[in-house]
Amino acid sequence: MVKEMMENFKKYVFIMPFVGLFVSLLSFVYFFGVTGVEGSMWAAVLYCALPFLMYTILCLPLWIYFKVSKKRSIHRNEEHT
Repeated sequence: MVKEMMENFKKYVFIMPFVGLFVSLLSFVYFFGVTGVEGSMWAAVLYCALPFLMYTILCLPLWIYFKVSKKRSIHRNEEHT
């Protein structure tokens, strides 16, 4: 059960940046295509890119953790054999 939960969590972490990219693209279309920008263009660009940037920043430590834990488990298995 725990192994299955970890696999599902790994899938979720892998998908996070793509979900952020999708949300960012939707907000770009909305702000720049539908409503138009009435102020600083750079502020609107940063606001639209925020979901992608935050999801990517949040998942990077988890990717590193999963890589290191996988290498450690492989190393541990080699020591036992």
